[in-house]
Amino acid sequence: MAAAAGCLEMTGPEAGMEYNQVADPAYTPADIARWPAAAFVFAQDTCKSAEFYESLSQCTHIEAEEGDIVSVVAMESMENIGYTAVLPGESASAYMLMSEDGSPVVPRTWGSVTKVTEGQAAIVQLLRPLTSEIVLYAENTPDDFIQATLEVEGLSNAVTLSTGREAVTAPGRDAGVTSTGEETTAYFLPPSETEGIWTPELRIEIGGETLSTEIEIEKKDLVRAHIRIGLDFAKITSDGTIDVTVTSKSIINPKSEKTSRKTIQTSLSEFRSGNIHYTVDVMRDGKWKAEKVYDALCSNADKHSQIWNDWANKKALRDTMSYCLIDTEFPAKIRVRKHTGAASSAEVRPSTYGIEAADCGNNIIEFTLPEEAQGKVSVEFGGDRQHNLFIYARKPDTQKPAAGTANVRYYGPGEHHPGTIWLKDGQTLYIDHGAKVYANVKTNGSNITIAGHGILSGEKMTHHGDNLYSWGDFLVECNTYRSYVKNLTVRDITMIDSPGWNLIIPQTDGVTIDGVNMISWELNGDGIDIVSSRDVEIKNCFIRSYDDCITLKCRFIVNPITDVSNVRISNCLIWADFARGIVVGPEAGNLKNSGYIHDITVKDCIFLQHKRGDSDDLRAAFAIGQGSDGQTALWSGDNPPRTISGVTATGLTFDNIDSKGRHTAIWQYGNSPVTMQDITLSDFRIIDSKGNRYPVMYIKTNGSKISNMKVSNFTVNGKKVTSSSGDIVTDKPANVAITIQ
Repeated sequence: MAAAAGCLEMTGPEAGMEYNQVADPAYTPADIARWPAAAFVFAQDTCKSAEFYESLSQCTHIEAEEGDIVSVVAMESMENIGYTAVLPGESASAYMLMSEDGSPVVPRTWGSVTKVTEGQAAIVQLLRPLTSEIVLYAENTPDDFIQATLEVEGLSNAVTLSTGREAVTAPGRDAGVTSTGEETTAYFLPPSETEGIWTPELRIEIGGETLSTEIEIEKKDLVRAHIRIGLDFAKITSDGTIDVTVTSKSIINPKSEKTSRKTIQTSLSEFRSGNIHYTVDVMRDGKWKAEKVYDALCSNADKHSQIWNDWANKKALRDTMSYCLIDTEFPAKIRVRKHTGAASSAEVRPSTYGIEAADCGNNIIEFTLPEEAQGKVSVEFGGDRQHNLFIYARKPDTQKPAAGTANVRYYGPGEHHPGTIWLKDGQTLYIDHGAKVYANVKTNGSNITIAGHGILSGEKMTHHGDNLYSWGDFLVECNTYRSYVKNLTVRDITMIDSPGWNLIIPQTDGVTIDGVNMISWELNGDGIDIVSSRDVEIKNCFIRSYDDCITLKCRFIVNPITDVSNVRISNCLIWADFARGIVVGPEAGNLKNSGYIHDITVKDCIFLQHKRGDSDDLRAAFAIGQGSDGQTALWSGDNPPRTISGVTATGLTFDNIDSKGRHTAIWQYGNSPVTMQDITLSDFRIIDSKGNRYPVMYIKTNGSKISNMKVSNFTVNGKKVTSSSGDIVTDKPANVAITIQ
């Protein structure tokens, strides 16, 4: 720029002034001409003039003499920044550009310091950045990501205008650079030191936990630089890592670009899903989102003699499985990672759903849950059924009541410890998705609903018993006072670790149990007990129990003993570790009482496991047992049972139950003057890759009678069972009037 001798003229941008002839134009702010600006002239360590402009474009002429120091500053805004002196006449050291609140974080600031030399006819004023630009950003963030913060220490918070040197006016200058997601914010910092390694601390807050690590940058690369620090969470579920990329590029020397990368190893067990065994992710809006995974105890039948009466698990012999509750639309893409132990294979059952799990390596599988699968599956790595994962997925609840609704006891996300919850006529208990309620429930009245996509847990309740029976409380006890009540609905809740029976429903007319999940390790920890109730529908449930999963009883627990009738069980997944899956009886009433079991339908259920089919007992995945009301050890003797009649079971699938498990058993206890009659069993499909050691069905009459029994279309691995195939065994064939088709 040409100027008269002794003067420094600055021509505006419209005349072609180049504010930065050296730096990469990509980093030269396009709007710098509109930034507020100031020009200071220093002579012999004293400020001789100070001019301020609304925009840099107005700074076109500065009067200066040979030997003077000219300082020009342009700032994107005046936010958190100002001058320590603005009037001429003070010592040069008094004129500084400083952050006003003590923080070194300021707007973008560019400046120049030029000395007018002897004989110089013209000076080109080159503005360069005084601040470095730092951007911290995150990609593929999960839902529970809160923020990432970079703690930067040792920064200047002021610039001496006569020299252009950064200054630290107080010790311990530091700044926090924060990112809350993929939307990036640039921070502008004036670094001071130029020697050594810069090691800012990076903290990541996610899922209630904080990770901390350091990154390294040479301090000289921080001066007048554009620095981008990126966090990529794409692998946090698949391999437990967060990728960090640091790129540093000098604005003055664009060829100086440097990139470094590091990987942060996370503890997924504590940090992602809160579970040391599994991580579960669901694809939502094109991104993997982590779901909460819980643990539950289960009992292994192979340890039966050791754990039989260890009611409180004091021997710590129980196994630990896991479960995950997911609210989602379908089809749902799921990714599961197993953290403990290496597995050569993984299976998603029921196998009849045809779900193919893609092996992604490192104990990771991916699969899609179709809507027709009802979202409920067992994930088993290496064939392990004692440390497996249950997934309970379903659509969001459109029937959810609002908190505060009259006659509704509502529990929202989080843990709750209400003790015993009592419900009376017309009341609803609703446990929302994300809620875990440590309590037991008692009802007394009609028109009661227990619902929600959350968890009801008995884990903190007392588990106790004697040498034969558990005496712990029922987790849900309906009709506590044993009066006659009507209209009970239990839907969708997940019940864990009951100290006794999970759900008992005595003397109730009009019952709907829909979509309920249960996991129980307790010996005598039945799943659903229907006792002298009528018009009962049980559907879409997934039950794992060491004792009976679903049992229908006429039993002395009510007085008088009345009928169990018109019970419809359908589309349930049944997992019986030891006793029975679905059992009609054996507590079937007695001749001294009027109640008996009749008109029962079991349809389209799948049995995933049964392990102890001892030949001297009724244990089986599906069973019909005829005994008295349970007051004697063998339900026989002086108090014989009444007739069981009208039992129809169709479309049952036995999906690779254990080789030690029994598929179907029909059992009568003791010589009785009564019969079991009108039993129809059809379309039983047995899938067996375990080499099951038992016949398809075992019938033991003990001298009693079975009349009008029809069996049709039983298959084992696709091969039809016939009357001559030996797959149906009867202790006394003359006592059973059976046709096999």
